[in-house]
Amino acid sequence: MPVMRITPDGSVRCIGQGTQLACQDMRVNRLQKLHKFFTVRGAKIHSTALLPLLTNRFGNNTVPENIQAERAMSQEANPASPSGKPRWLGYTQLAAILLAIVVALYLARAPDRVDRGPVSSAAQAAPVVSVVKPASAEHVVTVNLTGSVKVERRATVRSEVRGRVLWVSPDFTEGGVIAANQPFVRVDPRRFELKVEAAKMRVGEAEAEVRVERAQAEEDMWSFARDNRGADVPDHLRRLPSIARAEAALGRARAAQALAELRLEQTEISLPFDAHVVSSDVEVGEIVGSAISVGRSAKLGVVYRQGALQVRAPIEPGDLSALAPVIGRSARIRTRSGAHQAEVVRTSSVVSPKTRLTAVMLKFSEGETPESLPAPGTFARVEILGPKRGDVY
Repeated sequence: MPVMRITPDGSVRCIGQGTQLACQDMRVNRLQKLHKFFTVRGAKIHSTALLPLLTNRFGNNTVPENIQAERAMSQEANPASPSGKPRWLGYTQLAAILLAIVVALYLARAPDRVDRGPVSSAAQAAPVVSVVKPASAEHVVTVNLTGSVKVERRATVRSEVRGRVLWVSPDFTEGGVIAANQPFVRVDPRRFELKVEAAKMRVGEAEAEVRVERAQAEEDMWSFARDNRGADVPDHLRRLPSIARAEAALGRARAAQALAELRLEQTEISLPFDAHVVSSDVEVGEIVGSAISVGRSAKLGVVYRQGALQVRAPIEPGDLSALAPVIGRSARIRTRSGAHQAEVVRTSSVVSPKTRLTAVMLKFSEGETPESLPAPGTFARVEILGPKRGDVY
């Protein structure tokens, strides 16, 4: 039986007895097993790549027909280089490299020199300038500041009489506006109405007492004149002390009546000016009165009048000196509610220890309506108009 051996030069020979055809069959079987081994094991080597190795080892005649057919089909489908890659891919890479070199050389070249031509004369080489002659004018010094709307003074609403609240105006709430001399809280008046009636009765009694004393004096003087013709009537008959005491009692009764009527009027709480309500802390059914009688319930709310609004704006001492005299200077105030006219009314008497700035206080003009004025705490931009400066360039 023939045996296959690999010689030192890499060729395969059959040794032993047997025909040449049997040896060739053995070679074919070996090649098929080798091809199947690479296929089953999942090898990444293609059969066309094994063909040169098999040809060198076993000869071209011993390569299986299926491997030779596979190589022929691969060459027809992809006429590439011996390495298995398309030829056009190499040409494309070479062209890209050449293009990159050309672009790099173009970008690295020096800029072209611009030939401006010869200068014909020194006049053409000199720069062209324009001259403007300044003219003096008047300038109004303005200082721009920022500040906020403040309330100069606030009023705390309290009841002057003690009693139970029967009615509270719907305008007496935060943000409301109360008209001058318009009642907005009413206290139970029945007790005070009775006091007024009692005071009126005492006045009537005092008036009657005065009339009695005067009538008695007239009767005594008439009797004395009838009995003593031409004689002077003595003082005790004129009853002057008794009449004086009766008139004094009448005066006290009338004063007590006026006080009772005043207490009755105070059951309706109002203010002598148009007021904006900051806060309200009263409800129907509460007992109100002085702080001694009711404690914390004495405070009904907080209001401020229209003229109490002002703008406080910090200012540097240098700007304050530039506006001197600053009191009475006109100013424009801009807030979210719009633009307003104002006037500087006073300056702060101290300097802030943190900012080293003083402050100016501005008052809104009288022509501003209460509805147009900004609320306290609103941010404001202030422009104060200062003196005019002449010969300013």
